[in-house]
Amino acid sequence: MPANNKIPLGYIDLPSGPKAIYPMNDIFLNYIFEDREYWEALRQIINILINAYRQTNPDTQLQPVEGTIEVKTQYKHLLADSKVTRDQDIKMTEEEGAVTYIEFQNKATTNPPITIRSVEYFGLGIGHNKGKTANQIWLLAEDVNAVLLNKTYARYILKDEQTGHTHPQTSGILYVSLNKLSQEKGKAGELASYLLGKPGTPVDENTKNIITAIDAGFNKFKQDKDVVSVISFQDRWYDEGSIEGEARGIVKGRAEGKAEGKAEGLNRAIELIELIRRGLTLDEAQRLLEEEATA
Repeated sequence: MPANNKIPLGYIDLPSGPKAIYPMNDIFLNYIFEDREYWEALRQIINILINAYRQTNPDTQLQPVEGTIEVKTQYKHLLADSKVTRDQDIKMTEEEGAVTYIEFQNKATTNPPITIRSVEYFGLGIGHNKGKTANQIWLLAEDVNAVLLNKTYARYILKDEQTGHTHPQTSGILYVSLNKLSQEKGKAGELASYLLGKPGTPVDENTKNIITAIDAGFNKFKQDKDVVSVISFQDRWYDEGSIEGEARGIVKGRAEGKAEGKAEGLNRAIELIELIRRGLTLDEAQRLLEEEATA
C-alpha cells in the first residue's frame, strides 16, 4: 500500500518539521510496550492473531497468552547511544516462564534475510528459556513468500522428517501476512488493517480497545523529549542519506578491486547502517564490527 494512502497515528514535531508516525513504527512500538499500562493491548493483539491462526489449524499446539505477563522491549537501548543489542524488540513472558518473542517487521528485504534472522532468534530464544516454551511471532507488513508460501499464516515447528512426529519441544515460529489478513473480514482482519495504517472503521470491541490504548500511548509518545531526540537522530541520517553514503564510502575503498570484497563491503555497509540506526556513532559502529571480525 503506498505510504501516502496510509493513515498515521498522528505527527510529532521534529526540528526538521512534522513527522508522521504509523502503528508499525519500531521506535513507537518499543516505547509504548515498555510501559505496563499497554501490556494488555499487546496481549490482545497477539491473542487475536493466535486465535485467528488456530481457526485455520485447530490441531496446533500454539495457545493464547494467559495469566500474568511481563513485557520487555529494546527502547532503553535505543536511547543509549553507546550500546547495541541483538535481542529482539519485544519479549512477553508468562507467569510460568513461557516466552513469546514478537517482531513487527515492515520490510520483506533485510540483512540478514528474515528467513535467517528468525531462525537465529528462534534458536537463541529456546536456548535462553531452559526448556520452557519460547515461541516467535513475526508480523509481516510485506510478504516473505519463502516462508509464507503465499498463505496468510505459516507456523514452523520441529518434526521427525520421516514420520511427521512432533518434537517434545513444541516451540515454533508463526509468520503472519498482515497484508493478506487485512483483506479478510472479522477482528483479525480489522486489526491487520489498523496495523498497516489502512483506512477503515473497526466494529470489533477488542480491536477498538487496542486502538484506544495505542492512541493514548501515542499522545505520550509525541510529547516525550527522548523520543524527539531518537527520531531526530534517525531521520537526520536516513533522510539525508548520510549513513548510507558515509558507510558505503568507507567499505568501498577497502573492497575495491575484488569482486568478493565488494560483496563483503556491501554487507559491512548494511551492518554499519543498522548499528548507527540503533544509536551508535559511525566510529563506534566501525569499532564494534572490527572487534567482531577479530574475535
